Parts: sequence; structure tokens; C-alpha cells
Amino acid sequence: MFYNGKEWVEFPLVSGDDEGFVNGYSIYDVLRTYSGIPYNLKRHYDRLKRSADFMAFEIPPLEKIKIILNQAKKIHNYEEFRFKIYVTPFTSKYKTFYCFVEELKEDVDLIEEGVVVNIARERKTSSPIIPYYVKTPLNGSIKYIHKKYDYYYDSIVLNEFGNVTEGTYSNIFYVSGGVLLTPHISSGILPGITREDVLELANDLSLEVEEKANVQVWELLSAEEVFLTHTSRGVVPVRRIFPDFTFTVPGVVTEAILDNWKDFITEKIED
Repeated sequence: MFYNGKEWVEFPLVSGDDEGFVNGYSIYDVLRTYSGIPYNLKRHYDRLKRSADFMAFEIPPLEKIKIILNQAKKIHNYEEFRFKIYVTPFTSKYKTFYCFVEELKEDVDLIEEGVVVNIARERKTSSPIIPYYVKTPLNGSIKYIHKKYDYYYDSIVLNEFGNVTEGTYSNIFYVSGGVLLTPHISSGILPGITREDVLELANDLSLEVEEKANVQVWELLSAEEVFLTHTSRGVVPVRRIFPDFTFTVPGVVTEAILDNWKDFITEKIED
């Protein structure tokens, strides 16, 4: 990891003075590489900056983060990387951050077999004290739900009205009557970067798309196809929602997205 302007170290080094790292008073963002190049770095930085502005944190300029990520790539001989960036009040004083680096290996089984998810019993409010666009551990209920149901790939969370929102770390899409749908931002969700990419790609493919408010559970459970999106894995088909609601993997629409995903990413990187 990289810490507070120091060189990369093999084991995590957290200052004893940094209470924010211990009590969760921090912000974070996660990004990955494609072909060894950090993908959507500017958009991830902008999201980190929005989180920092809300929490009144200082973060380093984008160029500084680029330098650190390039250092990581030189030190670690990985094909693909996942970077986790954390900012706390302590690091904010120095306009620096923690950066954890992991090797990211592709998992073909996720695409070919699909994953199993559940619907959490716990609800979340659509209007929290800390907005969902702020990526922070202080939205602790989501972390709790993720750990409680960690047998599943992810857990779908409903809002206080019983409407579908998102997973604990993913956005959700479903197909009904050939239309690709996803819960509207107003449902109380993180406006995920991969979610936005899928919406853009779907429009490029002339698919019928709808960001739908007030998605009811029965709409999701009766869908023809379901898939998740998140930074680390991109597009992940869902084969079953616990206990026994099953879906085609990959379905026609999901397969169209997957077949064009790499070319879409490549064009974005070249731009």
C-alpha cells in the first residue's frame, strides 16, 4: 500500500493518530485497470472529489494520484489491478491518501454460470443523512448487510417503501418484455460509473432502456434476465435470486452487452 507520501510498503501501515481509519470517518473509491490502464480514472477522481467536498476533506490533485498508481504498476507485475483509495481527516491534512493495490484476475465462471443473490430483510432510507453518492463507511448499514449475507454474491436492498434499489456494492439491471430497466437514482442508489457505462452502451446498441422509479420486487423476480454492474467485474449475470427465482444466463440482452463490453472499454481507453 501507499501511505501519506511514503514509498510503497508490503504490509498495511496505518498511523496510530488516524482515528478516522478506525471509526470509519473516511471516504473511499475503487477503480480497476483494463489492459493495465486505470479505467475511468477522471470519473472516479471526480466522484472521490464530490465525496471529499461533502465531508470537507482535502484530496491531492489528479496528477498526484496518477503518479502513485503508475508506481504501483511498476512495483507489482500484475496483468490487471484493483486500487482502493481511502482519505481520512488525518491524511486530508497532508492532502494525501491510503492506496491499497490488489491483483485482479478475471473470473470466466461469473459470466458463463451467473451468480446467486438474495433480497436483504433490512431496508434503507431513500433520503439518508449522508447521500449515497458519498462513498463512505459511515453508511454502515450497507456494510452490515454485505457481511450478514456474504454467502451470496451480493444482496439486493429495498428502500423504506419496499422498492428495489441496488446491491450492497453493485447496481442492478433487469430485462422485461425486451426492455432493459434499472432503478432510477431517486430510489436511493449510488450513481455507479459502470452503471452509467452500461446505459451508454445500451443506447449505442439501440436497446430500449428505462431508468424506472419505484421498481417493485415482483417486477424484478418476474424478469427474463437480471445482471449486476460494479467496477471490479463490470457486468455480472444473475442466474438465481434466493430462494428459487431463476433467470436465463446470459440472456439475449445481457449477452449483447457482454459481447460489446470489451470493445466499448477499449474505445473509452483510447479516447
